[in-house]
Amino acid sequence: MGTSTSTDRGPLGYSVLIDVVNEYTSKDPTSPYLIAAQILNRKCPLVRVLPMIKANQLFSNIGSRDSLIGNPSTRRFNEPIAPTVTKSTQTSEPIAMFEDYGEVDRDLCYAQNNPAEWRMNQDRRKIEGLSQKVEATLWYGSQANDPGVINGLSTRFNSLSSLPNNDASWYYNVLGGGGTGATCSSMWIMEFGPQKLYGIYPPNLPGGLQIQDLGEQTKEVTVSSNVQMYQVLRMHYQWRLGIAIDDERCVQRYANIATTGAANIFDEDNLITLKNRLPDSGENPSTAIFMDRTLKTQVDIRAVTQKMNTYFTQDQNTGDVWGRPVTRFQGIPIFTAEKLLDTETAIT
Repeated sequence: MGTSTSTDRGPLGYSVLIDVVNEYTSKDPTSPYLIAAQILNRKCPLVRVLPMIKANQLFSNIGSRDSLIGNPSTRRFNEPIAPTVTKSTQTSEPIAMFEDYGEVDRDLCYAQNNPAEWRMNQDRRKIEGLSQKVEATLWYGSQANDPGVINGLSTRFNSLSSLPNNDASWYYNVLGGGGTGATCSSMWIMEFGPQKLYGIYPPNLPGGLQIQDLGEQTKEVTVSSNVQMYQVLRMHYQWRLGIAIDDERCVQRYANIATTGAANIFDEDNLITLKNRLPDSGENPSTAIFMDRTLKTQVDIRAVTQKMNTYFTQDQNTGDVWGRPVTRFQGIPIFTAEKLLDTETAIT
């Protein structure tokens, strides 16, 4: 479903942020984007596997979502058939602009044994903060609360009776785990890729990232109505990013999982149900599972206590595509997403 295209690259068969930026930096060795992409890749697992595709507009992407596929006929010789009708819904996905500045005292920087390395470490902190903001937005962003962001996945899939692509012939996107109140969390199992779920960025920026060294600046500070000044070294960070979902069947949410007590906690039967609601039933290599630390603990306990349960594997020799050991569920890697909450309010 959908109309997007992309050149396949990278270990997942499509370009993620690190691939897009690596391609750019190979043409410009002085580019500052690579370190930012590496930090974002480590700190935000959703970004690690999210395909990055250039938007077809400057700051938005126009796509389509199939809502009705025709049912062909059979015929015999010399008999006519009626053509079928297909329907699609046009979608428009915005791109959010995440932005920050970084400053260090010029003299403090120059006093270091290695000023360049010291300043890079300061940049890492800023980029990590940018990563946390982006990840939180991808999960919980709401344009109703902040017009400048994008609607995150929890905002889009927030009902136990939501139908993917408005297709009543398919299964619901969201399955409830029975938890109530505000001590719940969600587990997500998703298929990524063009025509599925992917990230979008402005076509003229590498991965949507823009990092600019503004050099030495005179900073003015008002103290007791008096303007005082000192010299700083200033950086400017921007990341322009959106998400597009051409096929809503590719996003499945296991919601209302209790994060306290022993009732209504993680049940692999529910995860199996959602896996089989994906278009490729979890067999697509781009499939991944995300959860917070509380649910990851519940899953890991199941993985080590159910010794005869082959649904869970923790084999260091078969880690993720980057070689890191991860818990897998029926071969699907599980990632810990720091910004998923274990204080979600149960949805209905």
